[in-house]
Amino acid sequence: MTTATVTTCVSLTLSHVPVPASADGAHPEGRHLVGLGILVAQRNLRRGWRFELHGHALSAGTPEEALLEWAADRLPGNATFIGWQVDHGMMPMLLDAAATAKPEIAQHFLVRLHRLLSGGVVDLAVPRGGAAAPPLADVAAEMAISAPRMDLPSIFSAWATGRCEQHRADLEAQALALWRVFTRDAGLAGLSAEAATEDWLRRGRTAGFVSATR
Repeated sequence: MTTATVTTCVSLTLSHVPVPASADGAHPEGRHLVGLGILVAQRNLRRGWRFELHGHALSAGTPEEALLEWAADRLPGNATFIGWQVDHGMMPMLLDAAATAKPEIAQHFLVRLHRLLSGGVVDLAVPRGGAAAPPLADVAAEMAISAPRMDLPSIFSAWATGRCEQHRADLEAQALALWRVFTRDAGLAGLSAEAATEDWLRRGRTAGFVSATR
C-alpha cells in the first residue's frame, strides 16, 4: 500500500509435506500446507522503517486452517506482495488449504489475501525462470544473502515429531531472505530499505522504527 507517507510490503513464504494418493484411488496425491513465514516492512516517511517477522509451523494432526487463521491475523491490508513462484506454487497451495477450512476461517483468510494481492504482486522467480527457477536459497547465496535450505525430509521430520522450533525459524529466515533479495533487485531504489533492514537486524529485530543509514 502506498499513501503520501506510508509504504507497506509483505514477503510470504510457505512449506508443505507431500500427501500420497489414497489406496482406493479416490484422492490423488497432493501437498499439505504445514508452515508460513511472514515479513511486514513498512516505511513511514516521517518516522523511518518498521519491520515485523513472524513464523508458524504445524505438527501432524493439526489442520491447515490453523495456519490460515494465524496468517489472517497478521497480514496487513493493501500492500506490495512479494513471493517466490506465486502462481505455480504459493497460490494453489493457499487456495487448496482454504477450500478445506471452516467457512468462517476461509472467508477471513481469503478477504485478507485479496486485499493484500490488490496492492500489487512481485514474483521474484519470474525473471529467473518462473516455475523452472532455481531454489530461493541458491539465488540468495549468489547475492551473499543468508537463506535456509528447507528440504522435504527436514520439514516432514519437524511436522511428524512436533519439534517445530527450527522449522519455524527457517520460515522466518526465508521470509527475510525473500525481502532482502527484493531490495537488492531494486538497485538504487532499494538502498534505503536494505540499510534499514541491516540496522534492524543489528538491533536484534527489536520493535519500533529504524532509520536508514545510507
